[in-house]
Amino acid sequence: MLSSLFIKMGYFLIITVILSVLILVYAFIKKKIESTALLASGFIGMVIFISLGDLWYWIYIVLAFFIVGNLVSKYKLGEKQRNGVGQEIRTYENVFGNGGAAVIYCLPYYISHDPIFLYGFLGAMATATADTFATEIGQIYDKQPRLITNPFKKVKVGTSGAVSAPGTVASLAGAFLLSLIPVFFAHHILFLYVGSIAGFIGCIIDSLLGAVVERRYMDKHMVNFCATFMGGLTAVGLAFLLT
Repeated sequence: MLSSLFIKMGYFLIITVILSVLILVYAFIKKKIESTALLASGFIGMVIFISLGDLWYWIYIVLAFFIVGNLVSKYKLGEKQRNGVGQEIRTYENVFGNGGAAVIYCLPYYISHDPIFLYGFLGAMATATADTFATEIGQIYDKQPRLITNPFKKVKVGTSGAVSAPGTVASLAGAFLLSLIPVFFAHHILFLYVGSIAGFIGCIIDSLLGAVVERRYMDKHMVNFCATFMGGLTAVGLAFLLT
């Protein structure tokens, strides 16, 4: 039965599975992720893959986030490390913080096949991408970011809740780029609009949570999870209003 499923869905599915495994193994060998992150990524990928059913190819949204996230993290890495904000090896907490909310939106899609949950999935991943772009680019091009809850207060690079003009522009670019992917799959431009807006709003929520509750009530991973969930919820709301 399993073999007939692979034959039915074609070689593209097999190639996707192999590509996903190779990317994770490569990241582990290059010490970009810990063994715990490797296992967590495999688990989340499998759950998303199964939950999406016939739309399994939406897993490329997750793969794109993983790839571009690593690329933007490597951008001017030496300068970031000199400033004390360089890339750290990813753990399972990073994986669940960035990808856990996406799973939450995939599960009800598996049950109901209501496409509105696809928007939630996209919004969550677009938020994770926007936040990564904002952090990695903002740390380079603005040495005096400001606290989102007090725009007149300049703070140190890497401070929770810090925002900058370059980082803000980068966040919108990240959400936009990721949201292009489902347009190729579904041939529906609404995914681009909803994903871009929801990802940008989710990134702002991440900064607000970072300034208000991070290190007091939540760690950064829980903040990321809450922000990505809210980004997904924003996408669901927008899709509901626009469809």
